[in-house]
Amino acid sequence: MTNHKEALTKQVFTFVSHLYAYGVREVVISPGSRSTPLAIAIEAHPNLKSWIHPDERSAAFFALGLMKGNERPVAILCTSGTAAANYTPAIAESQLSHLPLVVLTSDRPHELRGIGAPQAINQNQMYANFVQYQFDFPIVDTDENNNHMVNTIDFQMQKASQFLTGPHRGPIHFNLPFREPLTPDTEKVEWLTSDEIKLPHYQKMTNIDDIASIIQQQKGLIIVGDMQHQDVDQILTFSTVHDIPVLADPLSQLRQASHPNVITTYDLLFRAGMEVELDYVIRVGKPVISKKVNQWLKVTPAYQILVQNTDLPDAFPIAPHRSFEMSANDFFRQATEVQPAERTQWLKKWQSLEHHAKLEIQEYVKYATDESAYVRALLEKLSDTDTLFVSNSMPIRDVDNLLIDCQAKVYANRGANGIDGVTSTALGMAVHKPTTLLIGDLAFYHDMNGLLMSKLHDIQLNIVLLNNDGGGIFSYLPQKQEAESYFERLFGTPIGLNFEHTALLYGFTFERFESISAFQQTQLSSFGAHIYEVVTSREENHAQHQKLYKKLSDIINVTL
Repeated sequence: MTNHKEALTKQVFTFVSHLYAYGVREVVISPGSRSTPLAIAIEAHPNLKSWIHPDERSAAFFALGLMKGNERPVAILCTSGTAAANYTPAIAESQLSHLPLVVLTSDRPHELRGIGAPQAINQNQMYANFVQYQFDFPIVDTDENNNHMVNTIDFQMQKASQFLTGPHRGPIHFNLPFREPLTPDTEKVEWLTSDEIKLPHYQKMTNIDDIASIIQQQKGLIIVGDMQHQDVDQILTFSTVHDIPVLADPLSQLRQASHPNVITTYDLLFRAGMEVELDYVIRVGKPVISKKVNQWLKVTPAYQILVQNTDLPDAFPIAPHRSFEMSANDFFRQATEVQPAERTQWLKKWQSLEHHAKLEIQEYVKYATDESAYVRALLEKLSDTDTLFVSNSMPIRDVDNLLIDCQAKVYANRGANGIDGVTSTALGMAVHKPTTLLIGDLAFYHDMNGLLMSKLHDIQLNIVLLNNDGGGIFSYLPQKQEAESYFERLFGTPIGLNFEHTALLYGFTFERFESISAFQQTQLSSFGAHIYEVVTSREENHAQHQKLYKKLSDIINVTL
């Protein structure tokens, strides 16, 4: 009769072999007792890379960064109890960003559930709102159910694999309860071998003939949001053939092409009061960062077409008239064959506005001393081999406005748009790509625990920290004027931290800048871990941004 140890070993070694077979190459482990069987199995696998991170919340975001960097599913493993609850923010981000995070939570055996046993909470379906697939495994400890367990693992991985790639991509959750003793037989390494399974490529193809007459109308526009990890070259081909402007979000990966049809200053133009009248707009990918563009999309009478390679399209800010579940390249490859309309003058109007707006921005940053000046100086330091990871709130908005003639690839966590886990995600990316993080002081504070991974694993990362001592973005909201007496305590939230101590704690070098000229002269390091703190003022940032908006309003003398 099979003893408990042999049955446990067969279970976890088979399970880990299946993870490898279905494409997982990296696992982030947060240490704990109940996760011992799986942790040892992962460590024993000859081709899996494990990362040890003691903070579950930061660990899960670190895994998101690994996925963004290597384009593969990544697994995370923790012990039972509230450790698993700390994964929730990153799982929510993973779902909304369509990233294949494989969540492995260890659990107490079923007889210890619901009776007040220590470190036991209800983990069954605990991420029900945020995962594409979930399964609570049964206990295996005898030969009576050992073979059945192997079949169950095989069947569950097959079912879950559809969410590891393609339009259904997203997080999956396996809850695995274990009885003591928890140590598997490390001599059974032959149970860890498995062949890689080639996942099927699924692409829903749709004929676009029914909108041919729409895209032949004169005034058309393409708006491209977050297209991280997707090919976009056919968008530029279509825009060239059809003379259509492309409003390219910084996460679209289109601004790096320096294509004459790509418009980068649209957010500032809309902020400055630009009015646009057109026949149709093709929205591609996730919603753009620009709040002004999304507000305009919500009210424009133009016919709206949405193209997203997902079975759960993002309709925000308004449901489109027509939606296509297909890749952007497949859609525009078909659209290019449609007879183009004459819209040369339409395109030239956009290009003229873009040209004049760029001149105003370039003139503005010559004399600016606010955060945008530092952001522009940072962008000028980056090359086409660099990756810039940008925090939400004001940093991503400044990058949206100032990412002009910069060849660096730009990434961000724009699923849930939170400021938690930003540092950890950037560190995960830095494992696979030379990465610079642009972040504000509140977001940096939120994830200081994540810095530990750089110290433990010698991960190289440059961090440009915009420190205006609080939440700068709130200065642009109505609360600033309408609730001024409450503003600083409830929204400004100054924290008054000296981040030089943080750098010392986690083994980063530290340099503080209080003048733009000093920062402009600084070279970002090409190795090691560094924090470049930029000290700015929220009031000055707001005032100088308003001056830029006023300057741009003066060049808008045409209604599109």
